[in-house]
Amino acid sequence: MVSEGSSLYWQAWAGSGIAYITYGWDAGVLGGILLTKAFQEAMHMPSITTLSIITSIFILGSWLGALVTATFGMIYGRRTWILLGNSLEIIGALISVTSYGPGQLVAGRIIVGFGNGFVTSMVPIYVAEMAVQIRDRGRGVFMLGAILSLGAASAYWVDFGMVFAHGQVVWRFPVAFQIVISLLSTVILYPLPDTPRWYYARKKDEDGDKVLRRLCVKVKEIESYEKTKTAILASLELEKEKGERLRIKDIFWDTSATQSTRRLRTGLILLAITQSQGGSFIFYYAATVFEKYLALPSLTSSGLSGALTTAITISAWITIPFIEKVGRRKWLITGACLQSISLAIVMGLTSHPSHNASAAAAAFMFVFVIVLGATWAPFAIVYVSELMPLRFRHTGFCLSTSVSLLFSWLLVFAAPISYTRGGSHGWTTWIWFLVFNVIAAPYVYFFCPETQGKTLEEIDLIFVSQKLRESDAGQKLVESTGTTSDTAEKP
Repeated sequence: MVSEGSSLYWQAWAGSGIAYITYGWDAGVLGGILLTKAFQEAMHMPSITTLSIITSIFILGSWLGALVTATFGMIYGRRTWILLGNSLEIIGALISVTSYGPGQLVAGRIIVGFGNGFVTSMVPIYVAEMAVQIRDRGRGVFMLGAILSLGAASAYWVDFGMVFAHGQVVWRFPVAFQIVISLLSTVILYPLPDTPRWYYARKKDEDGDKVLRRLCVKVKEIESYEKTKTAILASLELEKEKGERLRIKDIFWDTSATQSTRRLRTGLILLAITQSQGGSFIFYYAATVFEKYLALPSLTSSGLSGALTTAITISAWITIPFIEKVGRRKWLITGACLQSISLAIVMGLTSHPSHNASAAAAAFMFVFVIVLGATWAPFAIVYVSELMPLRFRHTGFCLSTSVSLLFSWLLVFAAPISYTRGGSHGWTTWIWFLVFNVIAAPYVYFFCPETQGKTLEEIDLIFVSQKLRESDAGQKLVESTGTTSDTAEKP
């Protein structure tokens, strides 16, 4: 049976979302097994630096994968890159699970990361571009952030369960389970088409029409089909009218008529801030933070790690019904303020270690991740996926993802070394995270215009110059979106 309408969209979301789980899974799976006897013996009792390399190299591989999709993403389509990423993750997981030394495990995690770079770069674009309804787009991309957290939480709970097992299965089973996830995603996605926006951008109008009609099968959506197609083609025509390219100098001050580079810059900075807020460090090293840095018992630390990642997942899913009731900017600004307060308290408590201080610090870490799960973790992805122009969407989002991954790698590699070698001053590592939480709110306030309640094509009108908006292509886009010169918001 051929999927149509909302069924087609949510099938595309399901296949993509399951693929997206793998980033969360890989972010959490080693965090709960790094200190187990079985893993330590298999890796020949690795040093803290070796452990940092094993853990963080996955992110570096993802960064390289994101750069590849930024360069060649438009050639092969959104769905094809996700399927290719799934295949590489399966190969990398097979190499990782058969490892008996750090070298092989590092090689396997690089390949897993490379494939995951394809997945994390293209899944939000695929989900956003398959959406016909604005509400579905916002909810669908937001849920990707929630399901990523679910992947990390699931990995930690599997790790916790394996604590009671014996032998090499303690760490090999959690690492191998990613193969099941990637295979399931492939089975769901393989029979599906690519996005209509990609087909139109590649001048495959007939294929674009077929997919768009499948997404708009209901009688009440026939008008939506015509309106959406007209808006997509008008947006492409508007982008081509000036024939502008992404220029390095525009990164600093974009004077172009379409503001494409400015939109890319905004996404780069937003995702870099997101990764620097401390979420990656907690995801990757939750058990280590509780056991080594807060001096809590091993079993308690493992249980708290699972509970911590579960808390961020629950907070994200609880937020879903309310995401379109408040603007993107308000969610992000409020989240940054609350995260700054909770992280400042964690830093203060860890600077004067004691049993009571450690317990209180653990509690405020829960506050931090709950707010993070409801705001920055998913909303930053939503915002950046909406922000980019169609012709450069793969370039903009993939480059933003690559910068995000680069910052994540830096923190996951350096933070545990800083904390360990800092001795009694290891708590100062939290200062880095606090700084980025503090600057997040003013950055959003001054540089990120609101995108809530707008189609992807209406968002284009936020940025284009008044002269370009008054051109024939601009007026066609204004008419097709129902936007007027008075209502089109300017940044």
